[in-house]
Amino acid sequence: MPAELAPCLDAVFWNTGQADALEHLAGLGVRAFEFWDWRTRDVGELAELCARLELRPVAFSGNTFEEPLVDPAAHRTTLRHVAESLSIASRLSVQTLVIHVGYAHRALSREQQWRAAVRGLREAGALAGSSGATLVVEPLNSLVDHPGYFLDALPQASALVREVDHPAVRLLLDVYHMAVMHHDLLDRLADALPLVAHVHVADAPGRGEPGSGSLPWRQIVPALQRGYDGPVGLEWWPMLPVDDALHRCREELGG
Repeated sequence: MPAELAPCLDAVFWNTGQADALEHLAGLGVRAFEFWDWRTRDVGELAELCARLELRPVAFSGNTFEEPLVDPAAHRTTLRHVAESLSIASRLSVQTLVIHVGYAHRALSREQQWRAAVRGLREAGALAGSSGATLVVEPLNSLVDHPGYFLDALPQASALVREVDHPAVRLLLDVYHMAVMHHDLLDRLADALPLVAHVHVADAPGRGEPGSGSLPWRQIVPALQRGYDGPVGLEWWPMLPVDDALHRCREELGG
């Protein structure tokens, strides 16, 4: 991009164990990576591998779909998970946690869910701010992968982050998810980029590596570079053997 590329272990290495995946990345000269739920991993082993292989996790999930912020009844559980995630983040020297607001709650109005998400994100932001971490709220597509997801549009997600108005709560821009939702994504980037603190990429259709689908990466990359220069999470499932897929991704992103 030329940005630091951070493969997601749960996607790029979906069928490979943690140790083998990290050994593979180190052998390729890749230094950054990310993953999803820390609770499914041996965190002690992860810390040891990072130290030995000189690898750096840049992001992981601060909560999951099981703890929806749109449901006020779930806030206590959600905030407890966020606090635990922040402790793990400190142990691994990670400063970015991905936050999901959850699927729409049938028993609550959209306004009630919006207010609950704002309140929950402010409380989570207070926890993150005191530890020096940043929470990035991720909108997801509801047309293919996540039917019924509450936060499924870029303008909506930007409005939510702006209303929360907390320095530790920012936006995660997943190019794949938002390209599925917005045929005019390129036109929407300028408004969102000032809020963006993390980026994910995958191609569409198919959610494979960039170059496997039809997204115009030669236009997307310069547009992103106008407002973002941090790590780029590779949250795609390889359509080629993984080394070839990583090479195609680098070529497509201009790295």
